[in-house]
Amino acid sequence: MRTGVGCPRVKVTVDMDGVHIPYQRPQIVDAIRLIQNKQDYLYKSVRTYLSDTNKDATCPCPETQL
Repeated sequence: MRTGVGCPRVKVTVDMDGVHIPYQRPQIVDAIRLIQNKQDYLYKSVRTYLSDTNKDATCPCPETQL
């Protein structure tokens, strides 16, 4: 963080009731299969706003889901 505009960056740690919480990257969580209603919503409402190259990866047709 910076303590002010133009100041150098300073590393900080967060303490909670005296317990040190070390910095670590968050764990990668595997995506779970979306429920049918959410798949339908993404396909019908969101897909139209995506570029052609991203449509199939982001909002595939719900019938093609495994």
